[in-house]
Amino acid sequence: MIRAYIPRYRLVEGESGRSHYVYTIEVCYLGKVHRIEKRYSAFHSLYKELRKLYPTAEFPPKRLRNTTSKVLETRRAGLELWLHSALLLQPSPPALLSFLQVSNYQLPHQECEGSGSEESPSHQPMLIFPQDPYLTAHTSSTNLPNMLSKGVITALYDPSFQMPA
Repeated sequence: MIRAYIPRYRLVEGESGRSHYVYTIEVCYLGKVHRIEKRYSAFHSLYKELRKLYPTAEFPPKRLRNTTSKVLETRRAGLELWLHSALLLQPSPPALLSFLQVSNYQLPHQECEGSGSEESPSHQPMLIFPQDPYLTAHTSSTNLPNMLSKGVITALYDPSFQMPA
């Protein structure tokens, strides 16, 4: 399973004197995290490509009224929300995997149900009892929990405690 978050954005000064914002994406896959930076235009290109093949969530507008921190944070949150919805698409689109720089993608392992496998689970069945079957009705259950608790606490924390031979 791939998870991705956009924790921050930053202003980058361009070579021609024009500045733009880039969004830091933290991609979690196979227990590893890598960070990439993408411009809004890269997100928008991916959105246009994906919407041709898949129903996609609403995408944040291209034009900004201003570049206050509130407006930029709203855009960041919108991009992150859209990215989360794109990650739910199955099978994962190759364009999305490329955008996130995920290589060697493996489909998520499915559990027994729905996997198409007729094999039985590898574990043994569990028996669950609603109450302790070894306690009888005539046993005083009020003393038993205290006795067990005291015995466990003594065995664990009393340095002079010795197991009987």
